[in-house]
Amino acid sequence: MDDEALLTMLTLMKGIWLRRPDVLPVGDLGDLGARKGMKLLYGLKELPKPLEMEDLCEKWKPYRSVGSWYMWRYMEAKGSHTSVGQIVSSPVK
Repeated sequence: MDDEALLTMLTLMKGIWLRRPDVLPVGDLGDLGARKGMKLLYGLKELPKPLEMEDLCEKWKPYRSVGSWYMWRYMEAKGSHTSVGQIVSSPVK
């Protein structure tokens, strides 16, 4: 089964993490955690739509699954109160 067919099948079930390095969970509405993380990371006013996610994540290839996982971790760790500018300008301890 190719990645696209697998993604189509699995996006019908929420919360499935793939063990393939380059699958972006966009589906009909995409993965909510990844979308929230992208909203925070890129300073978007609204959650990104699937096509916007694909455009933003083009540079993540061939590791978009990993990038999506990091979006979840970013969202969980920082919540909605931290912007990427605050993280980048923070001194490393």
